[in-house]
Amino acid sequence: MPLTTYAERALDATPALQERGEALARGLHALVLRGGKPSRKLADLLHGTWLGHPLHAVLTDVVIGAWAAGAVFDVAALAGGDRRARWAGDALAALGTAAAVPTVLAGLADYSTAPRPAIKAATLHAALNDLNVVLYALSLRERRRGRRGRGVALSLGALALSGASAWLGGHLVYTHKVGADHSPSFDGGDWQAVLPEADLPERTPTRAEYDGEPVLLYRNGEALHALAATCAHAGGPLDEGTVEGCDDGRCTVRCPWHDSVFDLRDGAIVHGPSVHRQPAFDVRVRGGQVEVRPRPA
Repeated sequence: MPLTTYAERALDATPALQERGEALARGLHALVLRGGKPSRKLADLLHGTWLGHPLHAVLTDVVIGAWAAGAVFDVAALAGGDRRARWAGDALAALGTAAAVPTVLAGLADYSTAPRPAIKAATLHAALNDLNVVLYALSLRERRRGRRGRGVALSLGALALSGASAWLGGHLVYTHKVGADHSPSFDGGDWQAVLPEADLPERTPTRAEYDGEPVLLYRNGEALHALAATCAHAGGPLDEGTVEGCDDGRCTVRCPWHDSVFDLRDGAIVHGPSVHRQPAFDVRVRGGQVEVRPRPA
């Protein structure tokens, strides 16, 4: 039986983890929303909306790389007593621990909007990561106090736990698709009639379909907008979202699931957690029908 199956069964046996994880994630997300634009901009930075890729995944490479390399030098120092190896082990342990601070913050930002099916694994992943940082901090303290053997033992234990946490991180990405682009892909395509013009009301998000995929249509006076209706972040229904800002000339739609905000004109990200822009369509009216065509990315 695959390890993933055992892990899923173990997680399913802990219903309290789901309940507490959801409460914590919702609380963190509500805190971000209550902070207004400043906190949302900080969250966007931590999500990686500017990067087009989750920032957390990038930062973890720095942390794990420094800790793993440091462990090699630590073992070499214990085996041969080399002062240079000892210095390198201490320096890399400190570097990884320092890099863990923004990594944990980026992880918490992503955790605050984790999809419900992924909450158990995400909560355990976060708890292990936090524990690893604490263990490495204790390791650095022991090293500075001259109790280097104890310090190395703490860091090696934390590194082993990091492996388990990294496995959970992969499980979140490859099983639950956390951080992946959930929007449909439209490779080219011609104009298609998707809705009679008379059925498209003013300033009301309206659902249609293009090649079997849901499309959000929105009329704002003479302007017609169309985006893929499946949110890139976690597959939420954008046609059930809230449209704002049209009076200022920049219509945006906010996903009802995790509050990603996209520009209706071109699908650009206004606010995360999504790090993927939303596929957009060209729109026209011909013969009383609203027609759309996928716009090149």
